[in-house]
Amino acid sequence: MKILWCVTGAGQFLSESVESMDAFAQGNQVTLVLSKAGHEVCRMYGVLGELEKKYSEIVAEEGQGRSSPIVGRLSQKEYEKVVVAPCTANTAAKIVCGIADSLVSNIVAQAGKCKVPVYILPTDAIKKQKTKIPVTIDHEKCKRCCACNALRVCPNDAIYVTEAVHIDLMKCDACLKCVSSCNNKAIEFGKEIDIECRDLDVANAKKLGAIKGITVITSPAQLNKILEKTK
Repeated sequence: MKILWCVTGAGQFLSESVESMDAFAQGNQVTLVLSKAGHEVCRMYGVLGELEKKYSEIVAEEGQGRSSPIVGRLSQKEYEKVVVAPCTANTAAKIVCGIADSLVSNIVAQAGKCKVPVYILPTDAIKKQKTKIPVTIDHEKCKRCCACNALRVCPNDAIYVTEAVHIDLMKCDACLKCVSSCNNKAIEFGKEIDIECRDLDVANAKKLGAIKGITVITSPAQLNKILEKTK
């Protein structure tokens, strides 16, 4: 089975979605699509390098211009299914409103026209959730050491100092050398926090299911079950 798997810019459900995609790719063909934000977030969470090793075809939004020519493959029935996991609230809102001005929203729109089933795992379907964030610095623990080990070992120059020590996540690839080198345990990766999604975004996640051809998936576990059935 050939599937077009789209990843948007969400840390929520990212690791679980990648695990599901890897499992499905065993015996099936997956073309990975990364939105602009999806590419950035995959790097921040340290999964981009592994994805580049595992998948022979990765379609990045930056290389698709404004016309998103890859959508033409859907009209040629090259893919049997489209998966968007994780799907940000921003992408969900565009799909609900019929806007197709980004690579992923364009793919979903074209899939609908060509009767290719779409499965979407929205990040904001449940109002209160827990999520894990990329590398952060606890400024209460940070002592602003004159010889900052984390700054010294960072291979990407992602750590810098102003009135405090900061991490430029646009440069960070979650190598985690800073985490292990900080003498004060001030740097953490994957810290779990509580979030409360906007009512508007929760409502849009529900509206996705009313669109013909789209199946809304409410959890990574449900995604695994659906993909297992379609193998």
